[in-house]
Amino acid sequence: MGIIVLSAISVSIVYLKSSGDISVLVELKDFAGYASSYITNGVVVNKSELAPLNEIITSYTGYYGVRFSFIGLKVTKENSSEIVIYLGFSHNLNNLTAEENSRIATLLGEFLKNSLKNLRITSLRGDGIYIGEKRIVMNITVNNGWSVIR
Repeated sequence: MGIIVLSAISVSIVYLKSSGDISVLVELKDFAGYASSYITNGVVVNKSELAPLNEIITSYTGYYGVRFSFIGLKVTKENSSEIVIYLGFSHNLNNLTAEENSRIATLLGEFLKNSLKNLRITSLRGDGIYIGEKRIVMNITVNNGWSVIR
């Protein structure tokens, strides 16, 4: 009887760890989709949590509605100490340089990181966001620019 109970507990713990990872990916997808919609609409709302997205609108889109899209995400690396997630975005602002697109990627990363740290299944340690013992690392691309958010 004791062996069966211990087996059930160990299976549950493994399931919960994977479930936490999956929950974070689902939330990250939702946050990225929200960011894209917000930037596409081009309307600035004066809330501190939206400051990075507001900077994208005021500095790069000029308050005009643009086609800003969240392409998708995927886990590119996972081990016991970190989970690396690729997030891709695109837009139709053809006049932006790689440096400007990298700045947009950084601002998106700030918004996503701030959103993740408010989840119950994540924790903030130092300047990093963690799921259990795994640090979340986001590789974000925007057209020809990119940024790594740790």
